[in-house]
Amino acid sequence: MDKKIVCNVMVGTEYFTLNPLTELDEEVVRKAANLINDKMQFYQQKNGIKSTQRLLALSALDFVMSNLKSDLHYEDFQVNISEKIIGIERLVDSVIETQF
Repeated sequence: MDKKIVCNVMVGTEYFTLNPLTELDEEVVRKAANLINDKMQFYQQKNGIKSTQRLLALSALDFVMSNLKSDLHYEDFQVNISEKIIGIERLVDSVIETQF
């Protein structure tokens, strides 16, 4: 029988009990909660914001913006790699054509 994983985390002022499917998922949930809480603390100290809702909103905005930037960098990386692979394929094709 599979062992059920229970993960208790606090995000902001809210307490959550989650049931991640794997131990890796549990680790990710805990790290995510810690990152959110750290980001909230950063904005609270930097801007003196007291409202948990505002801190959560700023933290969410920050993380989504970071995620979108990562997506754009990944897409650029994929295009760059694809172009390099096409260049290598053309080079290999030209070498093969000159040999035969």
